Amino acid sequence: MILLVKPEAADNIFSLDMALRTEPLELEYISAMLHEAGIPCYLYEAAADPHTFEELLFKYRPTAVAVTGYITQENRIKDYAERAKTFDSSILTLVGGSHAQQNAERFFEPYIDVICRSDNIYAVLDVLQQKPFENIDGLCYDTCEGWKMNPVEAFDINLLPIPDRSHMEHYLPKYRYLDVHPVALLKTSSSCPHHCSFCYGRTLNNGRYYQRDLSLVIEEILGIASPSIQIVDDDFLYDADRLWQFVSLIRSHNIRKTFICYGRADFITENRELMKALADIGLKYVMVGLEAVSNRQLNSYAKGTTLNTNCACIRLLQELSIHPVGLFIADIRFRQKDFRNLRRFIHRMDLAYTGISIFTPIPGTSLYRQYKDRLLTEDPEKWDFMHLVVPPVHLSIFRFYLEYFFLVMDLFRLARKKGIYRFLRLGSYKHIFRKLLFQEGLRRK
Repeated sequence: MILLVKPEAADNIFSLDMALRTEPLELEYISAMLHEAGIPCYLYEAAADPHTFEELLFKYRPTAVAVTGYITQENRIKDYAERAKTFDSSILTLVGGSHAQQNAERFFEPYIDVICRSDNIYAVLDVLQQKPFENIDGLCYDTCEGWKMNPVEAFDINLLPIPDRSHMEHYLPKYRYLDVHPVALLKTSSSCPHHCSFCYGRTLNNGRYYQRDLSLVIEEILGIASPSIQIVDDDFLYDADRLWQFVSLIRSHNIRKTFICYGRADFITENRELMKALADIGLKYVMVGLEAVSNRQLNSYAKGTTLNTNCACIRLLQELSIHPVGLFIADIRFRQKDFRNLRRFIHRMDLAYTGISIFTPIPGTSLYRQYKDRLLTEDPEKWDFMHLVVPPVHLSIFRFYLEYFFLVMDLFRLARKKGIYRFLRLGSYKHIFRKLLFQEGLRRK
């Protein structure tokens, strides 16, 4: 028996878990692979499962425990591996996920046996089948002479199985994306075709961008019970010819779903008829990395778009009754006027759905190497895009947090006036942000 573990959210003062809660897709792929190989497994989603981890250890006596998670869950990932080893030192402990792929050295611990650094999930099967570690794609493992990292090979996404969603069926009502629930996840490509400086999407899968065959995508969609699907590709709106094929296949199979995806502003504005066709088959939300409200800031992120393009994108999506979800960065170079300009832009463009992330150089990116000597914290739980991890340039830490608090609260009120985010408890968010302001802002004033 293999235990597959998705840890609970990080134990910090802020969590997006109320607004964004997703199925454990990466573990559902592994579950499907293991079942095909005849290996029993149990997928443990800590935030939803009624059992404790120790209860499952006693019940199943697993031979291996595999844990995955995001950077903010780094401590939780380590904790589960250590608890498994404490329960039974013979349990093989595996760690994976995008954070571990990019920053394996952060998991060099005596209670972790192997770190899976490849998108190739069959490397996990190779480990479980006791193949020689030195021959396994991207594996990182401890030897008598220290940790060794095998080379990572690009993995063709078409080799992935259809995810095993039997786990998800029990918890479907719990999964949401903002006002959309329940919602399932769908992956149709790996890595990213772009080179934005603040993101490590391009570096995943050894920098090789793969698209999944649309026949496999449609097969997977037909098996998804959820009425809503979030496509988790770093950029789904990329290949116009492929998207026209997607539209045709959705129509020919009479699929009726609500779709959510990521897309770039320049692609959207250049493909009006395609966007209209996507809207007709159910595309209702597009997350767009608008990032900034000035060309100077956009250029600094190597984004490759302009403010005029961003404005045209928003207007087009609104015209097609697609909700633009504007994603912005509160830059550490912000002055008070920059917060005001961002707020005014959002009001002027009538953007109901927005996400404001504090500038965060993510470990594994070139930006992190640029800022690593200026870090305010090494705590991975603070890498949630809601904390300052490097000091602001022009404002005090307290003033930056105060302006950020005013901005986010104003945008919450704007959204509530439009009848959205009714499921969120605004009072709770105010309390969370006050704690952020005074615990972080005053402590580091």
